Amino acid sequence: MFTLTQFPHSLNQYAFRHETRKFKTDLKRKLREESETFGDDLDAVVDVCSQIFSKFLHDEYGGPGTLLVEPFTDMMLAIKDESLPGAAIAARAALLWAQSYVDQDWESWHATNHRQTSL
Repeated sequence: MFTLTQFPHSLNQYAFRHETRKFKTDLKRKLREESETFGDDLDAVVDVCSQIFSKFLHDEYGGPGTLLVEPFTDMMLAIKDESLPGAAIAARAALLWAQSYVDQDWESWHATNHRQTSL
């Protein structure tokens, strides 16, 4: 049996991939409510946001209390740079989602894995 201290990087990578998928699914569901804004560009907008969110999780997020605003500003700018619609709406929805779930999910993930590795 492995412990969290033996393979922390691989466990975090799995958690980050899971969190990114959850983010992408939930963001798409939320932005679908704005179909008149996003139209056929919904998937492209969600992809831009998800790529930036994933990069933030992998490169900068260090657990509860380290959620930054910059990735969400980057989302807004990237959406605008791609000439996609709804940049402010998508970035705000992404930020609100992250504030509601990222730290909580991190704590839950690590508590679950700590219990499993302590057995």
